[in-house]
Order: sequence, then C-alpha cells, then structure tokens
Amino acid sequence: MAQRQARPISDLPPNQTLYVNNLNDKINVETLKKSLREVFAAFGGIIDIVAMKSLKRRGQAWIIFKEVSSATNSLKSLQGFPFYNKPMRINYAKTKSDTIAKADGTYVERPKKIVKREDLRKGKTAAPATTTAPVAVHKPAPAAPVPAAAAAAPAVAAVSQKSIQDRIGWNPQQTPNAPKAAMKPAGVAEPNRTLFVENLPVEATDTMLSMLFRQYPGFQEVRLIPGRNVAFVDYQNEYQAGMAMQGLQGFAMTPEVKLNLTYARK
Repeated sequence: MAQRQARPISDLPPNQTLYVNNLNDKINVETLKKSLREVFAAFGGIIDIVAMKSLKRRGQAWIIFKEVSSATNSLKSLQGFPFYNKPMRINYAKTKSDTIAKADGTYVERPKKIVKREDLRKGKTAAPATTTAPVAVHKPAPAAPVPAAAAAAPAVAAVSQKSIQDRIGWNPQQTPNAPKAAMKPAGVAEPNRTLFVENLPVEATDTMLSMLFRQYPGFQEVRLIPGRNVAFVDYQNEYQAGMAMQGLQGFAMTPEVKLNLTYARK
C-alpha cells in the first residue's frame, strides 16, 4: 500500500482539479478552505474549493483551478508542503469535477440514493451515504484509501517524495530532544530572535511562510518584503529562532528554490 501511494503523480492524467489529503482534520472547515485558497491561489485562478465536515471526508479537499497548468504547477511546488503541521499529499483528481463538467456541457446528474427508515435504524446507510457526499465534486473513489494513508503517514513519507519531516530531520513539536539542534549561528549577525530569509520563490505568500515557520515553537510573525523575495521571521527568543534556522536552512520550497536563512542584522 505504501509503495502504491508513493508514486501518485504518474498514475493520473493532468486536469484542472487537485485532490489534497493528509490535511489536519482538527481545523474548522471554513478556516481550512480559506487557508487553502490563500496558499494555492499563488499558482493561478481558482474556481472552487470543496472540503467537507463528515467523518469520512475530513482531512481532504478538492481544489478546482481555471487552468490545468495552474493545477500542475501547484502540485509540483506544494507536494509535501507543511500545512497546519502536516505535509500535504496532492494528486490530480480521478474524475472531472461537477463544476468543470457543467461548464463544458458533459455533466450528467447522479441518481439520488433513497434511504429507508429501517435502514437508518439498522445503520445500513453509513457506507452508501459517503458515495454521494461530494455531490458538487467527485466520485468517492479517491477518499477510500485516505484513512489508511493518514494512519501510515510516517511510513509513506519514508518511501515517497521528501516531506517536511524528511527534509528537516526532526519536528520540534514532537521530538523530545529537539533543543539539541539549536544555537548554531549560520550568519555574520549576532544570534537574535529575528531570522532573515532569502531566495524565496516569486509565488511565496505570507500564509505559505507562516505555515512553514509556525511548526517551530515560539513563532510570532512573518513579514514578507514585496518585490524582493526576502522576509523577516520573528520568534519569542533567539534560542527558538536558532532551532528554526537549523531545521529550515536549505529547505526547498519548490524543486528549484532553496531557502537561505541568517540572523537579521540589528
């Protein structure tokens, strides 16, 4: 199962809709959709984002772009990107979204499932109900493997493309001995609580950077400097800033761009 999940990009043809899973299911759905839009909109126009509250559908979303090229670029750039402390897993959707089908005239309405009262009492509708849940988006096929994939996240990350945990080597929120990685100055400036981040990709946004740096304890804010591909990141103290710099030095936000972190000059 893990090997099958490790190479999803080549399995499906490019299309305008992306299927995203391994999302943090503790985040409110509306907040999740807003944050997803802020991150993915950097790659092109978005028609719609669908995420659901139901138990079977939590931790997943569908991003419907106006252009296939936008979907492709975001898939390549954001694969494994830490979103609310979990690396996103992104693939093309298995079926055309209803929104796109209605626009190009290929939409066919699905028959509605008639549920009998006795079936409700016996709990027989649990499985059929999930098959019709994403009415405005897709068949439920991509959702079936999600629970197993989410449960096996560490194993999948070990055999798939580099996730955030792979690239930084540890997660300070989960690893008890994380402080050992701190306090190693990497720049000419004296250690302090503010990091200077260089070599940002042009599509970087405040939201994307916040998602990346907030996984380290003590994070306060990101200040992106427009037009210069640099930013300042504040932590509560220089010790916490040092942990973040140690972990994210050389982090590949995109396959072509790696971050350069130093302490900000006072």
